Amino acid sequence: MQLIRITSQPIKYNIQTQSARLEMEVPKLPKGEMSHDPTRIDLHTQNARVNVDTTELFESLNVRSVGSWLQVFAQRGRQSVYQKIGEEVQLGNQIGEIDKGVTIAQIVQQKMMQSADITTYTEFIPSGKVRSSYQPYDVSLDYHAGSVETEWQKQQNVMNYIPGKFSIEILQYPKVSVEWLGSPTYVPPSADPNYVES
Repeated sequence: MQLIRITSQPIKYNIQTQSARLEMEVPKLPKGEMSHDPTRIDLHTQNARVNVDTTELFESLNVRSVGSWLQVFAQRGRQSVYQKIGEEVQLGNQIGEIDKGVTIAQIVQQKMMQSADITTYTEFIPSGKVRSSYQPYDVSLDYHAGSVETEWQKQQNVMNYIPGKFSIEILQYPKVSVEWLGSPTYVPPSADPNYVES
């Protein structure tokens, strides 16, 4: 006779897993920027030039500028002053020799003879020179070579790691139940409340 009934309830669970994965984004073709400097030729020209200086020629004809005349007059003035000083010194020296028999009349006569001195000379007019200089025609070329510059923008691979997942969901917890099927045994049997004497 079975007096105890034992029933058990197993655990129920749900397991979900997600594998790890690696995602990689492959870039497109690399980008390039190009800059171009064109070829250039610079041409520089300078015309021929002739310089003619007729200053000396016109000065020989007494055709001068104001500045030139000022220089001439200044030079002549200096010469006249020096000459006059020389004459006065000579006159003083001669007067100092009166005691040696030189008379005033002789001094005056000598001075008059010096002032009456006439100098004759021949000169070709114009006698000045014409100075000239020549600067030839000049051409210069400046060549600038062109250039091309390319700048690449390198693309990199983009990698994204997604870790795996593991989850457990308990749907039913385990359980053990014990059920008593019999009735208690009383000693003496008359202790049973349901006891009936036979």
